[in-house]
Formats: sequence, C-alpha cells, structure tokens
Amino acid sequence: MKCLLFLGVVVIIGNHAVSGAAIPNKHKEEPKEELKPEEQQGEDWELNLEYGRYLKEVVQALESDPEFRKKLETAEIDDIKSGKIARELHFVNHNIRTKLDELKRREVERLRHLAVKEHEKATGVDRAKLKMPGHLDLKSHTRFEVEDLKNLIVKTTQDLEKVDKQRKQEFTTYEMEKEFERQQELNALDEEHKKQEEQKHEEEMKKHKEHPKLHEPGSKQQYEEVWEEQDHMKSEDFDPKTFFKLHGKTKNRFVDVAVDITCSYDELDQNYDLNIGE
Repeated sequence: MKCLLFLGVVVIIGNHAVSGAAIPNKHKEEPKEELKPEEQQGEDWELNLEYGRYLKEVVQALESDPEFRKKLETAEIDDIKSGKIARELHFVNHNIRTKLDELKRREVERLRHLAVKEHEKATGVDRAKLKMPGHLDLKSHTRFEVEDLKNLIVKTTQDLEKVDKQRKQEFTTYEMEKEFERQQELNALDEEHKKQEEQKHEEEMKKHKEHPKLHEPGSKQQYEEVWEEQDHMKSEDFDPKTFFKLHGKTKNRFVDVAVDITCSYDELDQNYDLNIGE
C-alpha cells in the first residue's frame, strides 16, 4: 500500500485545528456510507481545499522518490509543519523535479484563469460575445502547424471578399453623389456650356469603360502584370519558374493561394480608387 505520510500528517494537523470549533448538529444525521481511506483522502483534498488537487499531486510526486519518502518518515513533525523539510527538495530525482515544474505551471495557469473570470465577472464581460481570432489554430500555442496556415489563408480570403464588397458599396455611393453634383452644376449653366460639359462627360465615361478589367487571380495575365509593374521586369523576359521563386510559389496549394491573394490586393486598389477621375 502506497505510503502517504506527508499527506496524512497535514490531514491530522487540519483535523486538530478544527476539532475544537465543530458546531453540534441538532438534527440527527442519516447514516452515510463509509468511504475507503483512499476515497476519503481524495474527497478531503479535492473538496476541502481550494488548491487541494495541486497539493495532493505534489505530495504524490514527492513520495514517489524513495529517498525523500525515507526522510519524511524520519522527520520531526515540527519540521514538516514549519516547512523546513522543503530543503530536501534539492536532492529529489531530476524526473520528479520536472514533474513538479509541470504541476506548478498547471496550477499557475489555473489561477490565471480564475483571475480572468473574476475580472470578467466584476466588469460585466460576456465571454460568449468575445471573438476568437479566426486566423490562428488555438489548439497549439507553441507550434505553427498546417491548420495555422489553412486558417490564415481562409481568413484572408474572407476578409478580402469583405473589402471588395465594401469598396463596391463605397464606389457606388461615390458615383451617385458625383452624378448628383454634376446635375446641380449643369442646371446652373446656359445651354452652350451645358452641351460642352455633357460632351466632356461622355468622353470620360467612354474612357472609364475602356479601363482595364481585373485579371483572374492565378491567371497568366495577372502574373505577367505583377512581373512588369512590381518586379520591374521586361514582358518578353517573363519566365514562370523565376516568377514562382520570386513570389514563393510552391507545390503547396495553401502557399500558392496566399500568393494569389497578395497579388490581388493591387488589382482591387486600381479598380476602386476614388482618387482616379475616370
């Protein structure tokens, strides 16, 4: 049977500390089913103490070291109560020390979460309404995995579509306001100047219709445009292999799509630039 001397000593201390303060129960209690010693210990440590689980796991880890357990068995009760026995931790097995480090890390994390919850409760924060970052895979906080890249690309695509939709709406509003102002100006002109302005407007509209259309993302035309305008290379020297190396194109489709999305940003800027007259 596993020895839990340290645990037992603290339990005994706790029992002595509260035995004199017990409040008598006037009502006769119904008999309860007796628990085995192991069950009773688990119940005591996990229900009676807020940090009981942490304490129990630390004790169990320490008592798995034979040398430390021997020192516990021969130690004076006052040395245990005062914490003097803690000095023997320097001689505990390395693997057990590693285990203790992990237990402490988990306990600190638990307390951190409790503190956050208390703060949210005090400030009225509704956790259900908090938005989690969609561009990250939160299952791992230390490694960048496939899901991280996938989430990043999908989120970027979604955001780009939202930007495109928003710019279309802004551009439509801009065109309507511009047309309203134009009509107001025309109404203030005589017939001769009105005809001149109408002719000028028709020329601008014709030029606007001839504005180059967006290239399909991932198309050869888009790559050639990037090759000339961003890479400052000659069109006749276009080489797909060189282009893919310059822009990170690989056999990984996730990366390829990310490159296509990046190239598409400039296309959107050109199509919905409100600073361009036509």
